[in-house]
Amino acid sequence: MTSLVYSNIHAYRLVMNGLYGGKYRQRFHDVIDVIGPEVRSVCDLCFGDTVVADWCREHGIAWTGVDLNPTFCATAERRGHRVMRGDLFAVDLPAADVFVMAGSLYHFHDQLPDLFDRIWARTSRLVLSEPVRNLSSRGGLIGWWARRSANAGDGHAEFRFTEATLLDAIGREQARRPLQYRLVSVGRDAVVDIRRAP
Repeated sequence: MTSLVYSNIHAYRLVMNGLYGGKYRQRFHDVIDVIGPEVRSVCDLCFGDTVVADWCREHGIAWTGVDLNPTFCATAERRGHRVMRGDLFAVDLPAADVFVMAGSLYHFHDQLPDLFDRIWARTSRLVLSEPVRNLSSRGGLIGWWARRSANAGDGHAEFRFTEATLLDAIGREQARRPLQYRLVSVGRDAVVDIRRAP
């Protein structure tokens, strides 16, 4: 069972817009600014919404979204976008100039080496936007509710990154293979542009 926030795209947008203080769409535009219009293909992991997909279509960029959530996939398909429904470890990820993951890395915090292996097998660039200032990090009822509301279909996700733990995770991956990364900005989300050396 998914959390209510993941059961309907309109509920998702409403809740996320509240969490982002009315600047939910800006989260995606921060990612778009990093992607840049010179790329030809984007693979959007755990895409949720279609903001990046719509922008790609406007700029003639091939977009493929991968998500476990059937509602989000159906919404994207109705808008004419190419989607792959399934777990990131089960689907055959497409090759792309850039992979994007916005607000979902925490779901895989205990599987990062395997996840990165799958990503780097299909691209040399990853743009991350990951929440690092979270209600779920708080104590009390608010923190409990935030942690319990983050079930995308694979169980409640109570772990969250901070800026320090996110950069530490990227550093551990950098120790495994040649990578360069740039911390683009830090607000509620940290936006990071990571490139694998040839």
